[in-house]
Amino acid sequence: MIRNKILINEFNNKMLERVGSNPAAGKHLVVVDIQPEYLNWCKSILPSFIKFLNQNYQSFGSLTFFYNGYDTLGMITEDDYRTWLVDMGLDEEIAYNTKMYDKGYAFFRYCMDSNISEDSISNLVRMMMSKDIHDSRELTEEFWDEYVDNYGDKNIRELLEFADDCISIPDLMHELKNYRGIVLCGGGINECLKEVEIALNALNKPYNVLTKFTY
Repeated sequence: MIRNKILINEFNNKMLERVGSNPAAGKHLVVVDIQPEYLNWCKSILPSFIKFLNQNYQSFGSLTFFYNGYDTLGMITEDDYRTWLVDMGLDEEIAYNTKMYDKGYAFFRYCMDSNISEDSISNLVRMMMSKDIHDSRELTEEFWDEYVDNYGDKNIRELLEFADDCISIPDLMHELKNYRGIVLCGGGINECLKEVEIALNALNKPYNVLTKFTY
């Protein structure tokens, strides 16, 4: 049901984009990994994206930048990230008054890279959270039996039950719990942005994707 609602929202969002409306007006715009480390991939959308932020900032309900940073991956610091955004043309008022969240990545990538469906990953994450389990290597046989009984999916069990690798519940989940009216943009669409989508699905939170500003 949630997935169907998301698909409908994405269709409506694309229609708004085509007629020139701002689908993020009154919404919480969440920018994922538009940062210097990924400039080779996001540079084609960067000028128009910065212009969009400068022109529409006052209309957003809220704005948050998710990034891979120094605290989680040894990448850019928050201060340097804000400076880089200003260098790219973002108004200083926006750059220095907007929330930044160093999210890290690869919480679900083992399953994603093994072609496990998004729904299966979301269902597992949701069930792990309900039982306060944060690492799939801690899952018991009884847990897996219950998961298969509930969702009928054995593929993810076969991948994870005796694997050395794992999926984990990131702190990002607790951050996202407080968000409403979410519109996502950024990337990569099959990597970090997709992980945020899976996290939102696991939390049963509807969202739209601003496809014009994805990479």
